[in-house]
Formats: sequence, structure tokens, C-alpha cells
Amino acid sequence: MLEDKRLKIFAAVVEYGSFTAAASSLGLTQPAVSQSIAELEKTLGVQLLDRSRGEVRLTEKGEQFMGYARQIIHWYNVANENINPSSADGPLSPARVSIDPSTDAEIWSSGGDLHIEIVHK
Repeated sequence: MLEDKRLKIFAAVVEYGSFTAAASSLGLTQPAVSQSIAELEKTLGVQLLDRSRGEVRLTEKGEQFMGYARQIIHWYNVANENINPSSADGPLSPARVSIDPSTDAEIWSSGGDLHIEIVHK
């Protein structure tokens, strides 16, 4: 399966709001998740997550990067689905792309077709 595990781990930390919960959901240890996030932040040269008072929140750069991470994960899934349909994990979740402050686009693929839906916030 084509993927970047660091992006998947980053998305799980954001989704669960916790390194420990993300680790549990991915079948990893908490130190492995922490190391992956540290490597990602070092590679990008920015802090993606604010780890204060037991909370994990996205920084401004983290918010920005999360949009790209969702898109990249989505397109990895699209490539996997279309190159090897038996490897698909089920229906793909749409990638959400911000067009402007009041409008997003949801983009997904199914059956080899590309779908785009405009969503007003």
C-alpha cells in the first residue's frame, strides 16, 4: 500500500487529540507516535502541534499542513484503489480543500470517476 506513515500518524493525533489515543488506534506505542511527529516537524522545520497542559492542538502551521496532509492521504488512497482495487480499505473519505473562508470543496474518487462537491460553511 502506498502511503506516508508519518502523515497517517499526524492525522490520527489530530483526530484523537492525543498521542496515546492515536497510538492505540494505529496499533503503535506512544513513543513511536511522538518520534514520528518529531521527525515530521523536523523535516518541515515548523511546530505542527502545541502540546500544553495535557492538550494537543494544531498550531497555525499545523492547521495549514493538515489540509495538505488530508489531500495527500486521499490521493494515496485513490492511487491504491485504482492501481490495485483489491487493496482498497472500503469507500474513500473525501478530501476537503478550502477555497475561501466560507467555501470548501470535497473531492473524492469512486469507480475511477473524480467527484467534486462545493460546500458552503
